[in-house]
Amino acid sequence: MASVTCTIEPSVLEDVKKFRLKKPSESLQVYVAKIDRDSQTVVHDETFESIGFDELVEELPEDAPRYVIVSYRHQYDDGRVSYPLVFIYYCPVTSAMQTRMLYASTQQLFEKEAELGKSYMLQNKDELNKEWLDSNLNKFAS
Repeated sequence: MASVTCTIEPSVLEDVKKFRLKKPSESLQVYVAKIDRDSQTVVHDETFESIGFDELVEELPEDAPRYVIVSYRHQYDDGRVSYPLVFIYYCPVTSAMQTRMLYASTQQLFEKEAELGKSYMLQNKDELNKEWLDSNLNKFAS
């Protein structure tokens, strides 16, 4: 098991707990966390109460990882509707290797402490769209 190099700010875990209870309409609700390199701590970066996929892609940095939590209205092929909390470990290949390693070493701890079940890695933010998310969520449909 990889060693964990960062801690998680307690307010981040509280924020995620509150975020879990939200049920968005047609748009996304997004909570973004990052690692403060000076304190080696996962901290809040941004929250979007109502944002579309295109806008979210524009908001994500080109060359820095982020932990992205998405609350999303998802309709399965059989008509069922759910509001999953989706964890996306966004790690662009253009990120510095040391930064990528820092985020990777903390990812599992963050998932566990925040109780995030549906987890995906994304390297190219331009792939983040409704089809990508629906395709990944449909894998959990059975």
